[in-house]
Amino acid sequence: MLTRILRQYAMLGVALLLLLSMSLYMGASTVSAAGMGSITVRSLLGQPLVADIELTIRDKRELEGLSARIASAEALRTAGVPNTTTMLGLKASIQKGKDGRSFIRVESVQPVTEPTMKLLIELSSVGTHTLREYNVLLEPPEVQRK
Repeated sequence: MLTRILRQYAMLGVALLLLLSMSLYMGASTVSAAGMGSITVRSLLGQPLVADIELTIRDKRELEGLSARIASAEALRTAGVPNTTTMLGLKASIQKGKDGRSFIRVESVQPVTEPTMKLLIELSSVGTHTLREYNVLLEPPEVQRK
């Protein structure tokens, strides 16, 4: 009788270990280490916005299925970020630089007339969504000439 109980506990332990290892394996395949770093503004006040956001990835395979966009109107409202998306025609996309590194390019169709603005960027992959807010400062053209 004691051997029977020990055998049942051993089988239960093996089953729990299998479940744990499967969940760790499945979790490792769905968790993305991709993230967003600093922003570099490439345009001036009065011009359409052009800004690049550093994209941090550990493995190039993380780029598969990775997408970037301006957060939804609902997410902007929840975060208290003014919705300049519609007004300026903001778009975000993942691009590759000449050095081979990937980055997020944020561009507007309309010129930006305010010296500061807030962006809320969403980085998505299979089953993961990351939001990050950026404060953008646009230099006037006069400052650039000096």
